[in-house]
Amino acid sequence: MSTAPSSITSALVVGGCGSLGRQVVKQLLALEPPPAKVSVFDVRAPAPEHRVSAVEYHEVDITARDQVDAALAKVQPQVIIHTASPLPTLLDLDLYLRVNVEGTRNLVESAKEAGTKAFVYTSSASVVHDSVSDLIEADESLPLVYIPEQKEVYSHSKALADQLVLDNNGSTPGSMLTTCIRPSGIFGEGDEGPTKSMVENAKAGKLRFTIGDGKNLFDFTFNENVVYAHILAAERLLQSHVTPPSEDMRVAGQGFLITNDEHIPFWDFARAIGAAAGHPTKPEEIKVIPKLMGLIMATIAEWVVWATSFGRRKARMNVVGIRYSCMTRTYRIDKAKKALGYRPLVSLKDAIQRAGASFKDETKKVV
Repeated sequence: MSTAPSSITSALVVGGCGSLGRQVVKQLLALEPPPAKVSVFDVRAPAPEHRVSAVEYHEVDITARDQVDAALAKVQPQVIIHTASPLPTLLDLDLYLRVNVEGTRNLVESAKEAGTKAFVYTSSASVVHDSVSDLIEADESLPLVYIPEQKEVYSHSKALADQLVLDNNGSTPGSMLTTCIRPSGIFGEGDEGPTKSMVENAKAGKLRFTIGDGKNLFDFTFNENVVYAHILAAERLLQSHVTPPSEDMRVAGQGFLITNDEHIPFWDFARAIGAAAGHPTKPEEIKVIPKLMGLIMATIAEWVVWATSFGRRKARMNVVGIRYSCMTRTYRIDKAKKALGYRPLVSLKDAIQRAGASFKDETKKVV
């Protein structure tokens, strides 16, 4: 963390009971000086083991504008960090549009009325990727991708929300400033998404199979580093109210790709997570499955799950997942390094060890 005194005096974490939101709360409280007030909006109350006495919790459905207005009028945060989103494991475009787009619209519009100064949105690196093609050393010069070019409904909704947030960046003195953080492949301690899935696959012996040649590079980002980027962005927005930056250092109205700044072969990463969790895969046991065969198997699995869930669920083995496991997807983060001053706090090696180890004891509670 930066040694400069923090300028954040009050902060609201939307989705603050989720695994990423809890890390945001943790890092906010570790600032020097910490904000005088940290609040959380979530659709559910925190689990007892995750409740923090210094935090004010509010059960708020962000898709209900009246609830958002009433809660923000009480909290009146200086900074909002919006991490809330359904997990990208469904085929429910309506849900994603309702939460990720309309929920974000409610927050942005209400926050402006409440006098919020800085709004930081958790977007995704997938907003500039069609979920099919290889992406090599991509940067923010790429446009946001929407359906039909975008093949993932979740990423489509995140792109819509991303643009909505940037469009609401203030242009008059004192108005709310906004920015979007676009992390690639979030993982971490207690992560309920990809990290947990990779540990479960390793435990079940599924990582003994490599789809494709296994050489494709991918970018992942430890959740603590993702949160660090959010807080840096919030600080820069607040500073911009005092001293407008030069054009090349502008954060307001901008999106920033964030990674751990270390490429790694996709399958090596998955097996390293599994090994750190106590489920190593022996190299001599690994078998290679051609990409085409993997896609055929995934297509069959998708049809079975689609039929049994009436189109509401995505199969754990699915075409998009197979494509991701075989594709190259790497990003450049020069813009974030320059304008935010971002550098990963935790190396990829250490992050993998910590993330995997957090699942060694399934009864262990991780903040």
